[in-house]
Amino acid sequence: MEFRLTIVACCSLALVSGCATTKSSDTARTGVEQLLISSATDQALDKVNFEPIRNAKVFVETKYLDCTDKNYIIVALHQRLMRNGSTLVDKAEDAQVILEVGSGAVGTDRQEFFVGIPAIPLPPPSPIALPKMEIFTRTKAMGTAKLTILAYDAKTRQPVVDSGLTLSRADYKQWTVLGASPVVSGSIPDQITSATGEKESFVNVPTIAGRTDQRKVR
Repeated sequence: MEFRLTIVACCSLALVSGCATTKSSDTARTGVEQLLISSATDQALDKVNFEPIRNAKVFVETKYLDCTDKNYIIVALHQRLMRNGSTLVDKAEDAQVILEVGSGAVGTDRQEFFVGIPAIPLPPPSPIALPKMEIFTRTKAMGTAKLTILAYDAKTRQPVVDSGLTLSRADYKQWTVLGASPVVSGSIPDQITSATGEKESFVNVPTIAGRTDQRKVR
């Protein structure tokens, strides 16, 4: 009798039980990576003085611009020209000023450092490896933008704007101790906080003595 009741109970559970599958996906490039490049680009363009071509009709030549996020650089440049009172034209023959933009370096770099024990593979034929044990980890990602801007009179070909070197960088830093919540800092986290109004939070970071420190996540 008890055996029959057990069978009935198991069958009932099988009928009412269910499962759920959660699907998640990410874009090919992270938001932080794109922010590193766009922020470095904005800083580089902000170093250029467009005052000499204020209110001029400007044709922007982009054939020398060959880099990641080219379209953002072009639109950001258009934005600054229009803020300066310039009028954008589609043909060089309609322009008073021809502006050329080129890229020397636009990209990201990453530095990773950890203190601990690396993963150790077990002797063959075992496919298993002992997992890596991290005591301290530090990651730093940097975005670099080196742009050059040259503008000259469409008739006389005399230069009116020469930006020289416009090199800027943006950074995103993160470190953890003994697997605790990461401590984040850098120009990109500061920019995100400023733009979105996210509040600073605190995480408990274990110290070597076994106590905890409260650190701000920036």
